[in-house]
Amino acid sequence: MHPEIHQPDTAPASTRAAGIAIALSTVLSTVFVALDESGGGKGQLEILQSIAQLQTLKAVVHGVAIASLCAYAFGYSALARRLSLRRAAVLAGLACYLLGCVALVGATIVDGFVIPHLAADAVAGSATRLQVGYELVHAAGLALTDAAKIGWLLQAAGALAWGSALLGQAGLARVVGVLGVVANLAVGAAVLGAGADMTMASILAVLLAQLVWNLAAALWLVRPAVPHLTPQRVSAPARHTVGEGLA
Repeated sequence: MHPEIHQPDTAPASTRAAGIAIALSTVLSTVFVALDESGGGKGQLEILQSIAQLQTLKAVVHGVAIASLCAYAFGYSALARRLSLRRAAVLAGLACYLLGCVALVGATIVDGFVIPHLAADAVAGSATRLQVGYELVHAAGLALTDAAKIGWLLQAAGALAWGSALLGQAGLARVVGVLGVVANLAVGAAVLGAGADMTMASILAVLLAQLVWNLAAALWLVRPAVPHLTPQRVSAPARHTVGEGLA
């Protein structure tokens, strides 16, 4: 029996860019999230004015967040391809993750663009518009929280499927799989344990767990894929009888 070397379905060069995209997006999004601010105040007018004043900052921060989500969609599509889209769990994980990205893009648009625009419009109008604008901002805040929670849960479900697939491999892949399972279980626990409102502690827990998983997945993608060996069956030589030799 002679071992036959099977090269991975995806060449390392085709996934290296995906790993770099995930890593850079993780660093950039973390930096810009730290720069984000939220409005505050005592009355409706003061609260809406503080939100309206942050309109430019919100647009920049959340624009980077949307670009990062697009990069994650690209990067994790490459990860799923490397794990093999012929596997049902891997393909289902990709569907969940991409739907999660869509939900988070929606939440990001509301938080970074819709709410500041509503606030700016409300403070420039009448007292009635101020009251209506305040209620709309409150409702939009509830909607974006729900969309973000759904998005995080869908992303975690997809990453859990990939982490479980990585556990079946050896070396670095298994380590990344362990980190993926633990980190995304932590995401699910933080979101489900937060109740109706996400506290700052629960949001930080989600972001930290995602940071660990993203960097681990990026490392696996930039590393060369290890070819695996499978034994090749060699047929036994034909046996000749004495009669056949004399014929």
